[in-house]
Amino acid sequence: MNLENLSTLELLALSRASLRELKRRGVIRSGNAPAGDYAELLVQRATDGELANASQKSWDILTSDGDRLQVKARVITDARSNGERQLSTIRSWDFDAAVIVLFDDDFRVWRAARVPAAVMKEAAYYAQHVRGYTVFATEVLLSRLEVEDWTERLRSVER
Repeated sequence: MNLENLSTLELLALSRASLRELKRRGVIRSGNAPAGDYAELLVQRATDGELANASQKSWDILTSDGDRLQVKARVITDARSNGERQLSTIRSWDFDAAVIVLFDDDFRVWRAARVPAAVMKEAAYYAQHVRGYTVFATEVLLSRLEVEDWTERLRSVER
């Protein structure tokens, strides 16, 4: 399919149709941008854990070991751009670790890491305008000794 020949409206309609089909297949759980839902699915598969209800506060996956994992995802098109590494707001610290999943522009796992909640909290700053904490998935954060590289673990369950 040559996307260059499609109009903007046709591309947007194709995007929505793709999201509907991904939802029907159980790959994503909402009609929002798919990065977060897809990352949760990969972490669930990699841990053989349970996906939390969509309304669950603070964590997304419960592992068989009882760990509560918060999943944060971003699509990275420019690895040097800090703005692309800003994770969604954290409003509660009631989780054991965050799994940060960074996708490349084709939705392949580029980098993934399990970051203990205490390390996430150290890296966070409070943003009053969103009433929550902001964390950037920087190389400094992802390279800390307490952080586990999960890149291959998640790549092994990609489909």
